[in-house]
Amino acid sequence: MLTIDSSKIEGFQTSFGTMTDLLYPEGFVLGGGWTYEHGYFDHPLDWENEQGYRYYLRIPVYVVKGEMQEKDAIVRLGKPFVIKHEFRTKNDPSADIGVVSSLVNQFSEPLPTDDAKIGEEWSSRARQIVAKIENKIETHLLESSSPK
Repeated sequence: MLTIDSSKIEGFQTSFGTMTDLLYPEGFVLGGGWTYEHGYFDHPLDWENEQGYRYYLRIPVYVVKGEMQEKDAIVRLGKPFVIKHEFRTKNDPSADIGVVSSLVNQFSEPLPTDDAKIGEEWSSRARQIVAKIENKIETHLLESSSPK
């Protein structure tokens, strides 16, 4: 994991609906495994690669009031970071054989990752995306604070 320090998005707080309006058009999705209290907005960084692994910019999101995915829930962003997620492109050699085990063990074991090898290319892309989100948030704050 490689954290993106000194980001202006850390601590930004607004409604979940507004947050998704800001992040989804930029290619972020609310990653699987979220709970009603927290989750992660994920953005792939290596969309053109076919190497069997993926790098993601991940922004933690915490619910301050309400529940995740409620449009009016109040959420706060955490410190963004880059992760390397490897997945198998072939059969899992540790998988059990048989009909029953295929019904129970449907997912392969994750591959070990070496987060220390997150390269400058992915760090640079992540920082560019974070800068774009910072600008969108600043624009949103200016627009929402100006008299109508």
